[in-house]
Amino acid sequence: MRRPKVLVLYAPGNNCHHELLDAFRIAGADPELVLLTADLLRGRRTLSEGDMLAIPGGFSFGDHIAAGRIFAIDLIHRLKDQLREARERGVPMIGICNGFQILVNTGLLPGGGEIGFPDALVDRNASAVFESRWVDLYVQKSGCLWTKGLAGERMRVPVAHGEGRVILPDTYDDRQTVFRYGAPEGSEDYPANPNGSRDGIAGICDQSGLILGLMPHPERAIYPWLGNDDGIRIFRAGVDAVR
Repeated sequence: MRRPKVLVLYAPGNNCHHELLDAFRIAGADPELVLLTADLLRGRRTLSEGDMLAIPGGFSFGDHIAAGRIFAIDLIHRLKDQLREARERGVPMIGICNGFQILVNTGLLPGGGEIGFPDALVDRNASAVFESRWVDLYVQKSGCLWTKGLAGERMRVPVAHGEGRVILPDTYDDRQTVFRYGAPEGSEDYPANPNGSRDGIAGICDQSGLILGLMPHPERAIYPWLGNDDGIRIFRAGVDAVR
């Protein structure tokens, strides 16, 4: 069975890349760490080399200006053609925590417009403090490739972010909601909802269902001896869809 090639994009300050590499290996893919600055921006590698793209969590470039903003600016202004080609080619993408913030800043999520013109925001937590805990995550019925066959399931995964409150445009289609906090219908109660996102939205996809972004960290829930392995189901669903 074919093992898809996954490019895990790393920038200084990201700190969840090793877990993300392991998650894809366990799920049956061949992941490879690709450096934004030394590889992609210098032309040594291209985004077209991957069957799938993944952006890990952490604090890329120290989250200067805003969370994920500098990483997104590099993608928009220096790799825009490659990013557009990957989207048009139907390359599945996942962004976790800081990666989600980056995908929103590029305009890839919630999607529908031109790259470089974001219409959503991942803002400061309503609590105004960094939130780090395990949460209940409920998979919604959607057309997302990364959760095929998982609708209705509950997952226990950790969150760790200071800017996770998702603010979406009035034109947002709720069928793009992939995960909710706290209850199947979502919860706005703290701390079940750690950041105050409306309707408990924890993760969304674009209209194609190929691009997924979420604030919780499924890559930190892939080993039973570290709590549980609920998160690996997301990576297996994505990899299986590409084989």
